[in-house]
Amino acid sequence: MDSLNGWKWLDLIKGDNVDRGREELSAIKRVIRTALKELPAELVLKDCNLVNVYTGEITRTDVSIAAGRVASIEKNSGPAQKFFDCSGYYAVPGLLDGHVHLDSTLLTPTQLAKIILPCGTTTVFIDPMEIANVLGLRGINSLLKDAWGSPLKTYVQISSRVPTAPGLETTGAVLGVREVVRMVKWSTVASLGELDPSKVIPPQDEYLLKVMATKRSWKVRVGHAAGLSGAELNAYASAGIGDDHECVTAEEALERVRLGMKVMIREGSSERNLEELIKLITVKGQDPRNFFFCTDDKHPNDIVREGHIDYNVRKAISLGLDPVRAVQLATINCAEHFRLDDEVGSIAPGRFADIVLVRDLREFKPEIVIANGQVVARKGKLLVRLREYRWPGWSTNTVKMKRSVEPADFEITSDREVQAVRVIQTIEGQIINKEIRAELKVIDGKVVVDIANDILKIACVERHKRTGNVAVAFVKGFELKEGAIASSVAHDHHNIVVVGANEADMAKAVNEIKRTQGGLVAVGRGKVLEKLELPIAGLMSKRSPDVVTRKLEKLNQAARDLGCKLNAPFMTLSFISLPTVPELGLTDKGLVDVRHRRIIPVKID
Repeated sequence: MDSLNGWKWLDLIKGDNVDRGREELSAIKRVIRTALKELPAELVLKDCNLVNVYTGEITRTDVSIAAGRVASIEKNSGPAQKFFDCSGYYAVPGLLDGHVHLDSTLLTPTQLAKIILPCGTTTVFIDPMEIANVLGLRGINSLLKDAWGSPLKTYVQISSRVPTAPGLETTGAVLGVREVVRMVKWSTVASLGELDPSKVIPPQDEYLLKVMATKRSWKVRVGHAAGLSGAELNAYASAGIGDDHECVTAEEALERVRLGMKVMIREGSSERNLEELIKLITVKGQDPRNFFFCTDDKHPNDIVREGHIDYNVRKAISLGLDPVRAVQLATINCAEHFRLDDEVGSIAPGRFADIVLVRDLREFKPEIVIANGQVVARKGKLLVRLREYRWPGWSTNTVKMKRSVEPADFEITSDREVQAVRVIQTIEGQIINKEIRAELKVIDGKVVVDIANDILKIACVERHKRTGNVAVAFVKGFELKEGAIASSVAHDHHNIVVVGANEADMAKAVNEIKRTQGGLVAVGRGKVLEKLELPIAGLMSKRSPDVVTRKLEKLNQAARDLGCKLNAPFMTLSFISLPTVPELGLTDKGLVDVRHRRIIPVKID
């Protein structure tokens, strides 16, 4: 085929974007000719100890890079524009995060890239359901325009449940079958986003049509099956769900693997599952190919302090996992699951040249990070300047309340002297919770908190449609002795959620979030102690990771000063209202019985 006919064929392959097709075709040719040593490589990593994730071998070799991709992994490479002596280094593939909500990190994608690229993470699979629930498809588009301005590869998991609990909550937008069918055609879409069991048990056409659309496009369906087992888990898997990142126990994870599902081992800020789940490989001898890593939701202060997916690798190794196996869980296992192993997840010819160099495989401290063939970070410092995206004005005006709240909005009345109530019991290190009961005093016709026994008030205030909805319940686990903490990040509806020891401070906290158009806030004795403004959709800050981290640390300290002992109080706060994780959730419409998908009374007659 001559070049003219080649360009004619590109019309069919690339549609109207022939220029991009020409660039891609030229790049492929350059990679091939570099592998043949007809052209000089742009960069050669000399004498590295290459971790081959396909064979499990570690081999001494050269890695030749051209047009942002690996041309060869052959010893005695050909000519090159630049050589880098890698003797003493292990070369591992760039790390992959199999499931993450970028907007839950409180940072814009560009700002997040600044701290996770130096950790060796070069690819993320994102479910943008947070901004989708606030701003819909136009919010997703803005998020991706921001994300695609950095070397961090961003693949999309189409948000499947916007809203998460139809009829039980108020959200800012809806993504239906039409939007999923439209998005599944995008080349950057890897899967359907997490689909909880309530959407397929009993079968519901809307969600099954979303599953069908992604299945016909040969793309994966991501799961979210907290607490599911037995016949229901079999039914859930039969709908075509391919994985789950909600496993808390090894038994839960093994049950999923036996059904052909993959298990993402999650290690976030408030969800710490790695220590328990890794036992399936290190103790039970399960096939490691069925597992890979994700963070799901991790605050920037934890990333800066611990690391990202590299932290998962180090922790898994410290718990007895073979280092090469740990690397496989962080790379090729994830890439193969999402059917993108021809692009990412390994150091092999034709793949993107995403490479992490470490001195000691067991210590696994990324020293040099290469993305698309370019050195982007060295010794924890980002070396490249990232393009800053200018978010549109409508994305920073999303807290739309009917009015400011008052302390009386958080009162629960009763004509009894002692009122029995349902209480949401949090569990440290997990997003699941339990329903417990408590007997609370009634003073002047109002049910009061029991600070001595850690029974506090929690409320959800609607902020999308100016409905004026305020739902109030009780919670145990925050241990506040005074004051209140509040957040406009409240999964998945992202109304305002507040926990407090008194109604006045709860009102002060919510009204401060209204004033700043989103954020996290700690209030004590009528004064704002600390706050972090999140003006973009009420979810993200425009500020640098350093600024956000400092503010978040101050907020956590303020919560501790008020009595809270949780490791990540604001992450726990953001999940306490989730109406799809057992056993209770709280939305602006009331207390949700998650298992039976219905609003139930807080007071028990």
